[in-house]
Amino acid sequence: MTAKFSAMIADEIKELMHAEPFRPVRIVLGNQQSLVVAHTDYLMLSPDRQTVVLYDEQGHFKIINTQQIRLVEPVKPTSPQSG
Repeated sequence: MTAKFSAMIADEIKELMHAEPFRPVRIVLGNQQSLVVAHTDYLMLSPDRQTVVLYDEQGHFKIINTQQIRLVEPVKPTSPQSG
């Protein structure tokens, strides 16, 4: 069951990364750590869908096994303040 869930998470990541227009994506890990992917260039999914590589703006990267991911969701846009 874990492998199936992992593949579903990978498919969801691919779908969100190819959405038009792109919205930043939040990835929540099992330890409740939350990571935001601000641009499609900052994320890479391995061909076997078992590993995700996330980059930050400084070029640092984090390698994550998709089995560690518990939630993937688009970041809700902030509404502009009217004033």
